[in-house]
Amino acid sequence: MNPMNPMNPMLEQYLVKREILDLLCARARGADRYDPALMKACHPADGTDNHGTYQGPMHGFIDSLETARRSGPECFGKLHVIGNALFEFRANGDVFVESYHVAHETYAQGDGRVFFHIGGRYLDTIRKHGGRWLIQHRDIVYDWSRVMPATRPYWNPATQPPDLLGRRTAEDPLYAAGGATRGRLPARTAPDSIQKDDATMDAIQQLLAKQAIAEVLYRRARAGDRSDAELALSCYHPGATERHGEFDGLASEFIDVVSFTRPKPGSPIKGMMHFITNVQCEFSDADHAFVESYHVAWCQMTDGIDATIGGRYLDRFEQREGRWAIVHRDVIFDFSRMDPETSKFWDRYPAAPFLRGKRGAEDPLYAYIHRGP
Repeated sequence: MNPMNPMNPMLEQYLVKREILDLLCARARGADRYDPALMKACHPADGTDNHGTYQGPMHGFIDSLETARRSGPECFGKLHVIGNALFEFRANGDVFVESYHVAHETYAQGDGRVFFHIGGRYLDTIRKHGGRWLIQHRDIVYDWSRVMPATRPYWNPATQPPDLLGRRTAEDPLYAAGGATRGRLPARTAPDSIQKDDATMDAIQQLLAKQAIAEVLYRRARAGDRSDAELALSCYHPGATERHGEFDGLASEFIDVVSFTRPKPGSPIKGMMHFITNVQCEFSDADHAFVESYHVAWCQMTDGIDATIGGRYLDRFEQREGRWAIVHRDVIFDFSRMDPETSKFWDRYPAAPFLRGKRGAEDPLYAYIHRGP
């Protein structure tokens, strides 16, 4: 480290934070895809765990999952959404991290299925082992939960392509897409220290690319939620393709013709909100990346149903003339609920001037920004 540059310690801490965030997302991926080797790779051999139902060596807890899997009940799907991470750098070299999570889990129960909705936090002590940051100890704090009967899925089981449904096996679409390898942590982005060399610059360029890619994902979500077709189109390079439910073709055709991103009569959607998280990028070179991101979508339908849909985007990104955009997208469905619409919070205060989200140019957002790209 160059002691004459006061920005270096700040940049080094930022690089560490980004590597740890990737680690937390990899740990969630290991649990959701049921990849015990990846889960173990996130913890050193002497790592420990306090999981409520289990206290002891973390690798022992992961081994116990196989026993539970064989004895049942069957788990049909998991999706752990990670957010709100705060870091404290300790004098002994450890990093303490509090991160929020929401878990969506579906299990067999009798002749049907049960859905668990669990919100809480990970209290992680992160320590460096062999050049990588790993989770030395994890406390799982439970803050709220709901247990509900599973509902019919959002998708049509008779027509939804099976290769666009999430699985807790090596057959999950993530691996068919070639963007991830089971049992392996993603490649590190951060160098061990900030130097004026090519390796450091490459790492910093990757971090900048990750931020640019994440913002494309966020803009694509905004475009769908606000019914802004021009903004949606700008998230793709010309000729980009998409597989989305029963659709398989040009992304521009999905946006303009098939979906309701471009406003048209007969839309079944009154309101929509896509929450994007767990963004993991794997770069094959400076201009190409495979990106898995989690999403949870809440859709208010015109037929009196509130749909909750959880899944992932498997995106291939390219940088062309300095602009990162999607060249292919697979939309993976991992769980969904179709619940009757309830009364709304804002209905309790009919005279209050609530700002309400709208699918169009009347949304409050456009008092501050322009529609489109």
